[in-house]
Amino acid sequence: MTTQELPLLESLQNAPKLYLKELLGRHGPPTQIFRADPERSTVLVGAGGAKLTIAPFSITDLSGRPAKGEVEVCLKEVFTQGEMMMAGRPTTSEDRLMESGGQILVTARQGGRPLKLAQPLTVGLPVSEKLQNPMAMRLFTGGTSTFQAFSSRQSFDWRMASEKAVRIRRSEGRKYYVFQLQDFNWAGCEFFVARRSSRCMVTARPVSPAEQFDSMLGFLVFRRVHAVARMYPGKHNCTAVNIPGKLSATAHLFGLSQGRLYYGKEVIRRASEKLVDVNMRPVLEKELAGFLKAM
Repeated sequence: MTTQELPLLESLQNAPKLYLKELLGRHGPPTQIFRADPERSTVLVGAGGAKLTIAPFSITDLSGRPAKGEVEVCLKEVFTQGEMMMAGRPTTSEDRLMESGGQILVTARQGGRPLKLAQPLTVGLPVSEKLQNPMAMRLFTGGTSTFQAFSSRQSFDWRMASEKAVRIRRSEGRKYYVFQLQDFNWAGCEFFVARRSSRCMVTARPVSPAEQFDSMLGFLVFRRVHAVARMYPGKHNCTAVNIPGKLSATAHLFGLSQGRLYYGKEVIRRASEKLVDVNMRPVLEKELAGFLKAM
């Protein structure tokens, strides 16, 4: 990691609190665009293996009229922990930690206008070998958080769509989670981690040559479960809540100070240790993006 004086970020055009999220998102999972005939049955396969099966006449405009002519179906796939950080999609629901079997965003448009589903589409997500309990996954969809421990601003959150375990099917020698998506939205296969274990608050304290940060983001990336938790930025640190005390994780902090980007990470052997100092150094944007994509 570089320690030399770095140039100011040339693309810094937005407020600092928004810029870090947009910076990570710019290097995160791309939006894949497929062109489809809405009057025919269509199967689309994403670069990460997600399969979308769209029934004929199931896509309409917002007033409910069936779409005619070519439409664009947009897909974003989020599978790795690095992608979850870059996409801003931690694996928590009301700040209860979940293990993730994969996340996708599906939308559609025609002539630049959004479309909707008149009937559900079928989704298949590849089953990862990293999961501790692959048979226990439930379907979650995107919603708005009502848990605001550190901020009054509304934010994205996962909402359980079904209490039943997501079915697993084998196709062409590979296992897939198969479920129905009722609306164009984020969807993920997730499972709550350690419901009955003791939970604690974990704080990451930045140690940096920067006197103060204009903006900061933080995440806990867990080592034995495929999960990522958001950390809420405060004036001098970042804090995560409701973390199972026995889990180990790595705290990742991203900071912006006077137009320069800073990054640091530090291992927490057990969440019950509650506090970790994270040494942060100036980094190049491409250097940070390369590290996250390699996770």
